[in-house]
Amino acid sequence: MEQEKVTVSFFLDASRPNSEGKCLIKLNIYQRPIKKRYATKYHATQEEWKKINASNLRDEDLKKIKKGLHDISSKAEKVIAKLVPFSFVAFEEAFFNKEAAKHSTTLKYWFDKYIEHLKHTGQIGTAISYNTTLNSINDFRKNLSLHDITPALLNDYENHLLKNGKSISTVGIYMRQLRAIINQAIDANVISSDKYPFKKYQSPAGRNIKKALSEADLNKLLAYKPTTADKQKAIDFWLFSYLCNGMNFADIIELKPDNISGNFLHFIRAKTKRTKKKDLRPIRVGLNARALEIISRQKNTDPANPYLFPILEEGLTPLTVKHRCQRFIKWVNNKMESIRKELEIEQKIGTYSARHSFSTVLKRKGVSTEFIKESLGHSSLVTTENYLDSFTDDVKLQYANLLTQL
Repeated sequence: MEQEKVTVSFFLDASRPNSEGKCLIKLNIYQRPIKKRYATKYHATQEEWKKINASNLRDEDLKKIKKGLHDISSKAEKVIAKLVPFSFVAFEEAFFNKEAAKHSTTLKYWFDKYIEHLKHTGQIGTAISYNTTLNSINDFRKNLSLHDITPALLNDYENHLLKNGKSISTVGIYMRQLRAIINQAIDANVISSDKYPFKKYQSPAGRNIKKALSEADLNKLLAYKPTTADKQKAIDFWLFSYLCNGMNFADIIELKPDNISGNFLHFIRAKTKRTKKKDLRPIRVGLNARALEIISRQKNTDPANPYLFPILEEGLTPLTVKHRCQRFIKWVNNKMESIRKELEIEQKIGTYSARHSFSTVLKRKGVSTEFIKESLGHSSLVTTENYLDSFTDDVKLQYANLLTQL
């Protein structure tokens, strides 16, 4: 996909006039959906600003300002032309000659730099997650430098998070992302590896709450007869995820007819495409009669739309795709909550439980963890184990009774 066009313009910040009624002229750099403004050394009244932008300018002082703005614009456009793909961080370094910025020791600089990289590589969800971590750190303590990150500070930050109601899992996510940023700074030789704070600090690792449904609840869903089109659509997509290797909704909405060959579906996880450059092995899914029925019922009927299901359309930016996916998941979850109450199922049945249920049902049926790992598209058996449910309650009671049957 071609990168969004970058435009250069100027903006008169009329919100803060000085004592002479003059306002700061700002350089405006815009690449959809991001806009950034940078201060120049020039000021003008609103009337002068109109004259500067007119074709018949005669005032010599205003001509000098217009010439200065033209020089700034030319420099910005030359810098932008060399940045493929464009990055605001790279633009700022080149345009303002911020050589020192490459070696900045502020924590925010390194977070912002990586967040922008994630956005430009289409990893919108991860970018949002890192931004959440940065906001959390700023809420804890503002203007931290890389050198401020010590084992003692990490412990203080952990305690701060726990006191504010964050779960162990959330704390672990924040800490892992902070550790990744520190590692990037070390790799760039900005800080010494001797100062690595995570040598003496252990990140908490909460165990996931299992989301797999019982076989009884799954049978209720499989036998359910929806009374409305919305409920039919919601349970169709939930079951499609469950029946197709626990496929993530981010992958479902990006499927195309070419992904289907006979009774098989093959796809590469969106997450894998973003994080790996080699060994991109497609996941191959056997489509049973129920899955084929769902495809037939919910498939796209617009010949101009290249997607298998009518959730996306061609030409969307990665950010729009992310938001569209989030809205669709929220919609499905709302409908599934209504179905859950109707079927008197105690456990929540959001989209994520479909993935966990797929892996756990196979485990209960004696399928090897290696096969489940391959089906889920995991690179590690450890990751797969985290998806698998523990023994069911009836099995635990059965084993408990064995203790008295000697």
